[in-house]
Amino acid sequence: MIISFRFKNFRSFMDETYVDMKAVNYKEHPNHLIMTDNKKIIKTLAVYGANASGKTNLFLAFASFHTFIWGEIFSLRDIPRNHFMSLLHFSSVCRIVPFEGADDNNSPTEMELSFISGGKVYEYGFSIFEQKIISEQLTVDHHVVFTRNCGKLSIGRSYEKLLRQKAGIQPNDNRLFCTILLCLDIPEFSAIMKPFETFFLEHILYYHDYQEPFQLAGALFKEDRLYKALESPNALNYGLSQLRKLGIPVEEFIVDKGILKLGYRIKSRSSDEYKIRYMDSTKISMGTIKYLRLFMQIYFISQNGGVLIIDNISNMFHPTVIKFIIDSFQQEKNSNMQLIFTTYDVSILNNQQFRRDEVAFVDINEYQESRLYTLADIKVRSDASFSKDYLLGKYGAVPFVSDSFF
Repeated sequence: MIISFRFKNFRSFMDETYVDMKAVNYKEHPNHLIMTDNKKIIKTLAVYGANASGKTNLFLAFASFHTFIWGEIFSLRDIPRNHFMSLLHFSSVCRIVPFEGADDNNSPTEMELSFISGGKVYEYGFSIFEQKIISEQLTVDHHVVFTRNCGKLSIGRSYEKLLRQKAGIQPNDNRLFCTILLCLDIPEFSAIMKPFETFFLEHILYYHDYQEPFQLAGALFKEDRLYKALESPNALNYGLSQLRKLGIPVEEFIVDKGILKLGYRIKSRSSDEYKIRYMDSTKISMGTIKYLRLFMQIYFISQNGGVLIIDNISNMFHPTVIKFIIDSFQQEKNSNMQLIFTTYDVSILNNQQFRRDEVAFVDINEYQESRLYTLADIKVRSDASFSKDYLLGKYGAVPFVSDSFF
């Protein structure tokens, strides 16, 4: 569960930026909150903004931070990469890139995530400059585990004795010190570092369409996704059941003579009876595959808890499906899932769908610097017409449109 994410000097975000999932003391929509560690955490965050304002850079901030840690863990663990991470997370798209609007930017990029895993509260972050680690810090349940700054390591008071026998351990500019702690055969460190590792391995999932430019053929891409779906039958069955709720009459996947086929329940005009008609993978709608993939990810998140981060949900799903997805996260019985997504869909931008702390905006100024703020930050009333006022420009983060097309 994410409590907050802070970053600075990343792509179009020059100044310190907070993605704060801690709830404001509002009375509306109490079902949209999760109580954990004496904190109220919001379940959903919708991020609006004009084209080229920096919304995708917000998505990439999460992914880049996550990827950097993943790469370090992979160098220490024999983990099949394809099982967990998509092509996005190992591409140049996810490099930690400083603010791109200034030629004389000699400041490090800073990133810090506060999250809950295994019943423990973690605060972990680092700063990096030209791919060299400048500083790093880890706190667990409000106790400092370690800090490092410019090559100097300081161990928290509660953990000093445990590391006396490891006096030779020193930080390296090219290595996160947290991954060194993952390798230590010390039970007390294993107890805090295992939930840390599990969070980054299993509890953050992404939905995006960035893989497609890397594929040689769309049909191969589609078929690969379908075969992967067969690897997780419980998630597949959940996904199929959600598709049926959307009026897509899918019944099952089968492999017939090496060909993957999806069975649809279709009514016969001649007999007026229902039967199963199978369609091979090359003829299945890409929209159906996208829905299935998303619902399977929601299933995985629901089993272990965590956060699903979606870039531009408006481009991929019909507005009624978007609302269906958001409602599934906001329902009262959800106690372990969060959804963060960017969108243009103003049909859901209202006080019946969201609390004021669940709606954020990304705006960009004349210096091409992005900033993030919420309806709560700008003191919007709970009875305001969110969508109408947004389109009127009262909240900012809308495109500037000239008087004439020509």
